[in-house]
Amino acid sequence: MIKSLNALGIYGGSSLNSVEIALLSTDGIDVQKFIKSASLPYPEELALQIRALIERRGWTFEELQNNPEVQKTRELISDFYAEICREFSQDETVDCFGIDGLTIVNDPLNRCSYQLEDGHYLSLKLQKPLITHFHKADLLSGGQASPLSPAFFYILAIDRPKPLLFIDIETVTSLIYIGQSGEFIAFDCAPGTAMIEDWTFRHARMQTDYNGKLAATGHVDSQIMSSLLKQKALLQTPPKSLDIMCFSDKKEHLEGLSLEDGTATATAFIAEAVYQAALDFLPAVPQNIFVAGEGAKNPSLLRLLKQNFAPRDIPNLTEINPNLTAVGAQMTAFNAVRRLYGLPLTYPETTGACEPITGGEIYENL
Repeated sequence: MIKSLNALGIYGGSSLNSVEIALLSTDGIDVQKFIKSASLPYPEELALQIRALIERRGWTFEELQNNPEVQKTRELISDFYAEICREFSQDETVDCFGIDGLTIVNDPLNRCSYQLEDGHYLSLKLQKPLITHFHKADLLSGGQASPLSPAFFYILAIDRPKPLLFIDIETVTSLIYIGQSGEFIAFDCAPGTAMIEDWTFRHARMQTDYNGKLAATGHVDSQIMSSLLKQKALLQTPPKSLDIMCFSDKKEHLEGLSLEDGTATATAFIAEAVYQAALDFLPAVPQNIFVAGEGAKNPSLLRLLKQNFAPRDIPNLTEINPNLTAVGAQMTAFNAVRRLYGLPLTYPETTGACEPITGGEIYENL
């Protein structure tokens, strides 16, 4: 029998600006209550260790499994996740946990997706059912492993006019299109906040462009942006999943620009890549568009998106529900319950999987 569960979700992504955490009540079909949510910074030393692992290219799965530095960081981040789970859930009933942690490798071609959290270790610490590694089942079925968000966004759109488009800006940006009859298309389409964060950290030791101030004072280099828009990852027909490393070999194009101009160009590139993906790969660009995720907190990025999609308005997802401030974590909690009940997270129309696939490894070390 399907019943509502209080699920606590953590979303780490590959962004080092913050980790999202959220508690909600859901049966995996609808959300009965958004209980609370927050964004918390990673400890500085841990963030530096993770950044070093992400920036090292060419990891094989065997290296990830056997590298002492990777395994030590995996333990440290699992301790951090366990600590914030315990603190956040004080005085709350929690039936299960879902954790979609930091991805340091996403390689669908070689069926490899590696997140740093240790599910077995975390389940021993939390003493409740834990669901993690949501990507693996889809990869093994021939899918791209992401995006994992369509089922969650689908329920948010139930009472909204369609067709409808969600622009979910996290580490990378995903488009989730829901048609007139409820059909959907979803795919990763562009870089997201991680590209801005990488630039500001390397050039000013800033975790991100806070409130979009750097981009607002900089100038866009149109020649560099035009070059960035020619990347193969952007031109590839969906289904597709992306990670920040898809764009790492092009980020040197920004070198030589000032801090402000580099930030402005990276921000404009994201907005333009999103718009081009909507034009190129959707049946039509709908009138109803919402923006979600960490990038929705960047006023400069929102301004550019609104310019590109004009005259359509692009309200923040919080206009549907003011509690939708940590969408990645809320989606992870929702997906955890769907996994417990065997409901699909990915579909042929979203990842190219051979059939609707549930996903996530369940740990119950009680």
